[in-house]
Amino acid sequence: MKNINAILDEFLEEQKTRLKERTFRDYEDVIFLFREYLNGYAYQYLDDENRKKWEAQWEEGEAFFTELFGQDELTENQISEFLDYFLIRKVMGPESLIKKAVRVMKKFSKWMNEKNYSKDDYQDYFEEVKDLPKVEKLAQLIYHCARNAPELQYEDVINSSFLVSKIEKGKLWLEDDLDGTEVIGPVLVTKGISDLCQEGWRINMEIGKTSKGWYILESGNVYRY
Repeated sequence: MKNINAILDEFLEEQKTRLKERTFRDYEDVIFLFREYLNGYAYQYLDDENRKKWEAQWEEGEAFFTELFGQDELTENQISEFLDYFLIRKVMGPESLIKKAVRVMKKFSKWMNEKNYSKDDYQDYFEEVKDLPKVEKLAQLIYHCARNAPELQYEDVINSSFLVSKIEKGKLWLEDDLDGTEVIGPVLVTKGISDLCQEGWRINMEIGKTSKGWYILESGNVYRY
């Protein structure tokens, strides 16, 4: 059975023959990052037996995840965590990178099915993940909104993870994920933020209260769930 490194290399070799050089470089960049993710984080999904195998090799410094394991350890879990978590929280990639990564990983998933390296049907996941570039763009807008927060004496300040429960033009209402408090709002934001944001998304940030409403003071990550 081929290891994951061999599978990824085979995928790139086949794409090289059909893609323009510039597009192929995008594929190389994304697969490089996917390999980095697998070697750093994918061990979390191993069963006890394979976890011990990985730990033994890791301690000796002789092998990485992608060298030890094959197609059985390439699943939707890894692909979704790579796109939803690794690229956003660890790489902190821009919207353009997220778009490229979604496109490349969708092609890679389809290719694995065609090659019988996987029997998983990833299409439902990629239908859900089409909003991922919007998540990254929203994070950028929230960052700029926080930088432009008015210098006021705030009555209360909360730093937490918030669930977006209601949206109106230029306003958000939030639920504090960490302590389960009642709905907080309105949080005064730009029209761009309220247009892009969706109910049910989660945002890590710091907000401050005034008599007019709440303002975003510090920004963090945005999540689709």
